[in-house]
Amino acid sequence: MSEQESWHQHVRSQHRDELIQAGQQLFLQHNFPDIRVNDICKLAGISRVTFYKHFDDINEVVFEVQMRILTHMTDWLVAADQPERTGFERLKSILHSWVDYARQHGQELRFIVLFDLYYDGMQIKDELRQRYEQFVYEGQKSGFLLDPLQAGIADGTLFSQLDPHRTGALIFQTIMGVLQRLILSNHQNHFQPNALDEMDLPVITMLLHYVASPPEV
Repeated sequence: MSEQESWHQHVRSQHRDELIQAGQQLFLQHNFPDIRVNDICKLAGISRVTFYKHFDDINEVVFEVQMRILTHMTDWLVAADQPERTGFERLKSILHSWVDYARQHGQELRFIVLFDLYYDGMQIKDELRQRYEQFVYEGQKSGFLLDPLQAGIADGTLFSQLDPHRTGALIFQTIMGVLQRLILSNHQNHFQPNALDEMDLPVITMLLHYVASPPEV
């Protein structure tokens, strides 16, 4: 690749990233079905012609933002893991960090909720849907809950008969379900982090009780 070709490739990549960033900013501020291509282009300072060089339609931007937010949330939770501790303590730390993430990134979680609500009805190409479902599958296969669950089963701090994959899926669905209900129950578009205080300890305590190894007698 020549130097000029490399420069053009860099500019194309930069424009694509700027469009995704503009889309994310707008999607987090408003209901994403209300946002149009013109809104994204105006905020990014990039023409519609350039937009359609990178994306077939606005739904592609929605999916890119969804994957970025899920990756950010996962990275946040992975950073909370403490591999030197017992599996039980690692899991406890991740669950509390999840609530902290919701406190600090409520609008991102709200976007995930809206995406899930609209996902089945979105008109998208099979290629994009398959790409997203592969992204989700890979995330589940190497899930951030899997290592602490397996470690806890091995070190005896978690119930020995747990299936780590099924248990990880149950924990994920439970936490996300509670967070989603809290977000949707808040007034219109405004997420109130203080609402999480009511679910923090009860839900986490319930989950940890469910997976913990019974005490020796």
